[in-house]
Amino acid sequence: HAFPGQLRQPMTSMHSRTRRLARWFALPLEELVAGVSLVVVVCAVLWGVLTRYLFPQPAAWTYEVATIGFAWLVFFGAAAGVRYRLHSDIDILVVSFSPRWQHVVAVFNFWLLAFFFAALCIFSVLHTLDAHKSLTIALNVPRSVIYAPLGIAAFMMLARHIEAWFRRNDPDAYGHEANIT
Repeated sequence: HAFPGQLRQPMTSMHSRTRRLARWFALPLEELVAGVSLVVVVCAVLWGVLTRYLFPQPAAWTYEVATIGFAWLVFFGAAAGVRYRLHSDIDILVVSFSPRWQHVVAVFNFWLLAFFFAALCIFSVLHTLDAHKSLTIALNVPRSVIYAPLGIAAFMMLARHIEAWFRRNDPDAYGHEANIT
């Protein structure tokens, strides 16, 4: 026999974990990383141009910094697009189907994208681990810094894709969906 206080503790900790997870999902991590990456790219390119024309020796590292920043910008920007459902879908054919078949197509698309994001995450993590052995030329940092954002962003895309499926009937979940009909 368990006392009532003992039964409430696991439920309370479960509720607490759910709230913490919801707070993590509410953070705009994708936008933050993409925004910082955009600033890094612009500053690196600007500095590279300035040093090329103002100094006898241009800064060699700016190309690598811009490349790394661009990789982080692109993939986290794509993850933000998944979060806000901004990637367009062309559903002109699907809207002509019956509601039952529209649901079948939606479930198929959900699993197809979930599989794609999971595979992208796995393969990019493997590639990142392999690239860690090689160093960049100017900065002398592991090349994994260029490939890591794809694995991280693919995982975030998968998480946001699953979240979107569970919130698909919530009208306040997203302000915009990019359907082309």
